[in-house]
Amino acid sequence: MDVIRTLATISVILIHVSATILYRTNVNSNTYKGFLVINQLSRFSVPAFIILSGMGLINTYKKEKGYFKFLSHRLYKTIPRYLVWCVIYIIFVTKAFNIYKSGNDVIFGNVYYHLYFVPIIVEFYLFFPFVYKFIGSKWSLLITFIITTSILVATHYFTIPGILVRFFERKNMLNWIFYFSLGAFIGKNVDYIKEKALKYRIVIVPMFIAVTFGLIYEAMVTTKFVSDIDYVATFLRPSVLIYSTVFVFFIFSINWKENLLMKSIQYVSKSSYGVYLSHAFILYYYIQYCTNRSIPVNTVQFGIKAFLISFIGAMLINESRKLP
Repeated sequence: MDVIRTLATISVILIHVSATILYRTNVNSNTYKGFLVINQLSRFSVPAFIILSGMGLINTYKKEKGYFKFLSHRLYKTIPRYLVWCVIYIIFVTKAFNIYKSGNDVIFGNVYYHLYFVPIIVEFYLFFPFVYKFIGSKWSLLITFIITTSILVATHYFTIPGILVRFFERKNMLNWIFYFSLGAFIGKNVDYIKEKALKYRIVIVPMFIAVTFGLIYEAMVTTKFVSDIDYVATFLRPSVLIYSTVFVFFIFSINWKENLLMKSIQYVSKSSYGVYLSHAFILYYYIQYCTNRSIPVNTVQFGIKAFLISFIGAMLINESRKLP
């Protein structure tokens, strides 16, 4: 779990840094193509976070402790820091000083572009105790796969009424419910899955390479016909679902050892939520810094610096919470 969480944390930052460059770069340039590849390779990140949530909940939920005790424990770990960062983004970034709009944005995760994830997780917390016996079963995997895949196919490849488009935007829990169910299934059978993943690594590795190539190829081809980078690169595509699923099993197929690398991975993993919340704040101000000094924000050099500054800065902010 630590490996997946750390890679997902790093990948979220890579998505936002690469998107900054993609929005400002000619689609025919090598820079655009290179950062599109990075962007697509990182698309497992949010699905992986939701898979990890399913794994964690299925292994920690105790029915006898009661719904409200479970909920209060989970919300206490999630909501206070989310609210703090919502206030920070409103005051220092968006400057949207409207109480009604700001309150609505906080509830629905619209304060800043990456904060939609937290309300989705809260929805799963609210929903989980009612379905914990069913979620994570083979039947739940099949049903949620059909639900999520149907939505992804319909919204990405077909024209549907605007009201449905708004309903099935990325903040809708149904877009992500398969990942949550998959996480619960893995959590229930984690030792068995690790054993099988290691045993069939010779199959999983080529499969992972194939679906990775397919994901990138799809994005490259789509770029030739569609100029909207949000459409080209979105999480909400069937290919991302396949890629994210195979990615998780690929990670399980590796025999990770307890060494210095693993300790570093565990260290980042423990900071993942804080890094997720804060990195976009640092990235925003680094972009402002570069823009005000006429430093190009569509270059490889910018991408490397923006990633390092956002990642290290977010880690330092998270560490500062531990100071007396």
